[in-house]
Amino acid sequence: MAAIYALCAITGFLSVLIVYLENKGILALKYVLKTVASVCFVILALLTLMQSGMFDGWKALVIAALVFGMLGDIFLSSENVVSDKKALGLLTISGGVFFAVGHIIYVVWLIGFTEAFNYWTLFAAAGLPLLVLLFEKLKIFKAGKLLLPVMAYAAFLGLMLASAINAYLELGVYGIGKYIVAAGALFCVSDLTLAYFNFGHKEQTFVKYLYMPAYYVAQILFALTLLY
Repeated sequence: MAAIYALCAITGFLSVLIVYLENKGILALKYVLKTVASVCFVILALLTLMQSGMFDGWKALVIAALVFGMLGDIFLSSENVVSDKKALGLLTISGGVFFAVGHIIYVVWLIGFTEAFNYWTLFAAAGLPLLVLLFEKLKIFKAGKLLLPVMAYAAFLGLMLASAINAYLELGVYGIGKYIVAAGALFCVSDLTLAYFNFGHKEQTFVKYLYMPAYYVAQILFALTLLY
């Protein structure tokens, strides 16, 4: 367990350090450390799997989602070290696809993980895009022509949160349930804060200290579900 705790601490520390490096313009080192941080949550998943001593089919889904998340992180951050626009465009698209596949796997896992689905939890799938629309109307977000794609992504993110809440309701506060619902909520916090930063508030670089650690802690929590 000591190695697991150490990896959690290292990943959390790196998630803060890479924001500091990005804000200081030290992008090549930031890219390297972000890659290390993402590799860490995959290694963490493998260590927790070994610690549990049990391998179930759902655990393969969690590991797959973490691997795709890691690949998404690496490819999407390639702008820090790649200058060729054509190559960068391909890497960015690939990173987005990897990241989307990871999210899809999480949703498939969570929906199939529980025996029943409380459909009222789908309020999250409707609530998040409506929240994005409200923020756009209030000028908190300035997505412009990207509003509809952002709302569509928010709906999918909301489905992930709904699935996490549903799992928590079935599994309860003890054990795996609390990790799942906390991770789902942190993903939402991370992505909504990232949207706030990207759409109209890029001068507020301090918000990176919220969305980056929130994302990494969410991945850590999903990795820790493999202990059960």
